[in-house]
Amino acid sequence: MPLLVEPAWLEPRLAEPGLRVIDGSWYLPAQKRDARAEYLAAHIPGAVQLDLSSDLADSSAPVRNTVAAPEALARSFAAHGIGSDHHVIVYDHLGGFSAARIWWTLRYAGHSHVSLLDGGFPRWQREGRPLTRELPRHPPARFVAKPRPELLSGKADVLRIVREGGAQIVDARSAERFRGTGEEHVKHKGHIPGSRSVPYDQNLADGRLKSVAELRSAYERAGVRLDRPIVTSCGSGVTAALDAFALALLGRDDVAVYDGSWAEWGDSDDVPIALGDE
Repeated sequence: MPLLVEPAWLEPRLAEPGLRVIDGSWYLPAQKRDARAEYLAAHIPGAVQLDLSSDLADSSAPVRNTVAAPEALARSFAAHGIGSDHHVIVYDHLGGFSAARIWWTLRYAGHSHVSLLDGGFPRWQREGRPLTRELPRHPPARFVAKPRPELLSGKADVLRIVREGGAQIVDARSAERFRGTGEEHVKHKGHIPGSRSVPYDQNLADGRLKSVAELRSAYERAGVRLDRPIVTSCGSGVTAALDAFALALLGRDDVAVYDGSWAEWGDSDDVPIALGDE
């Protein structure tokens, strides 16, 4: 199953019963964009909209965007017509900014047939491919959760890595936030000690995923070894999934995401924090 598909590949397959498309667009408040309004204005025919903060998150968790339990995820996907046997294509309006989180969430729930649309909605629109305002009417499907807990890391797991080693931590936030000079909305600034900085947008060029050679070079320059275990982190577990996706393109489909990320770590007083370029 390809990790990345082209618009030219997807368009002639839109009507296939074994395929489902998800508009996974999601924005931070500072971006001042309305994902629902954009979806209703135009989307790829047959695409359902899923919001990672409401449809796929545990609303009772203390940290924002905490992924729901696999069984709850299965119910949500099934209610949107997405079943275990479907090949799922995910896109967003920002080249994978949030679509990769949906990709990771499906895999965490045990669904392996999932791909990202390279270039997302902007490329699809730019190439003049079909759009609609019509809402899809997919019947409920059967989605069987097959949890992959190894793809999810918690605070205790990351603290163990900091203290004992055994894995690498890759930070998808901006270089400024990594150094501790960027704006944060939690108690502390900085980064998890020993982590490597690969901002999520370094995976992209003109809204598309860079080539495998370019991605490999970027991670190697950051000191990331592809032969060792890797956990990705970011602000709240969203763009960390884009780093995980890029690493999957490099052959590492076992990368875990620290779901709490800096929203949890940076708000804690019982963990070590580093500043500057480490």
